[in-house]
Amino acid sequence: MNIQPTASFEPISGKNIEVFAIIDGKKIYLPEDARYVMQDSRGIWFFCNRKPRISEDDWTVNKTSIACKTTRGVVRALRTEARSPWLDSCQRTIRVVSKGTGRAAKEDEIIRASTRDRRRLVN
Repeated sequence: MNIQPTASFEPISGKNIEVFAIIDGKKIYLPEDARYVMQDSRGIWFFCNRKPRISEDDWTVNKTSIACKTTRGVVRALRTEARSPWLDSCQRTIRVVSKGTGRAAKEDEIIRASTRDRRRLVN
């Protein structure tokens, strides 16, 4: 059985939107439909597109494991040591839209400023 990667440590080029979460100090790029990330009691990370609920001492079944390709080319589920109880691990993903895409950002998205705009803000 082959596991396909569902996330990556590098941004997906050619996309107008970046969806990511910071997990254990690392930026993890996720599919566009990922709105929440959460860790289960075993330390494995998941994402889903609707706010998860608790069912039978775990998050609901409508979740997908975050699987990334390692530096050795092997796809593994993302697992970290729990720093807090797994019930407190649910968080929203960060959604950034590239400026100049011609579309307005939705409610939960941030518009990425261009380099020129950032220089103007700093000075």
